[in-house]
Amino acid sequence: ILRRVMDAECGFHTEPNGSDLLGLHRPTILVDIGFDPAFQPGNDAVPVAAITNMPALVDTGASETYIDTALATALGLPIVDQETVSGSAGSHTVDVYLAQIHVPSLEQTIWGRIAGVNLIAGGQTHAALLGRTFLQYLVMHYDGPTGRVTLTGPEPPQPAA
Repeated sequence: ILRRVMDAECGFHTEPNGSDLLGLHRPTILVDIGFDPAFQPGNDAVPVAAITNMPALVDTGASETYIDTALATALGLPIVDQETVSGSAGSHTVDVYLAQIHVPSLEQTIWGRIAGVNLIAGGQTHAALLGRTFLQYLVMHYDGPTGRVTLTGPEPPQPAA
């Protein structure tokens, strides 16, 4: 993950009934998804995305980041492996894709091996799910009564004295 100090809103506090919308849709942030084989992490590099402005669920209950299987297939993301994941439906085997998920509002890119799960087929409106491997570098402020959720990047390192 490329890290920059940024703040991003992923709640619904600007909407009427923001609290209800947050309960219904959960924290959601827009992402760009694809596989850019020329992408080189670092130096403010941003991968060329196959699709932009897709909703991603910010999920504190998920350990990893996932991409919707149907979307990964439609985008032709390369399958590089399979792995077993476990959820409310029990354990099952899923394809693992090479992909990049760029979060423009945070100027962060998640890249590499990303497992596919049936988000949209399972009734979700999200194209990706950003779990704790994404959140471990951020501070999340969840204000349920207002429907506001803010992600804040870490403090920049201080120069040595």
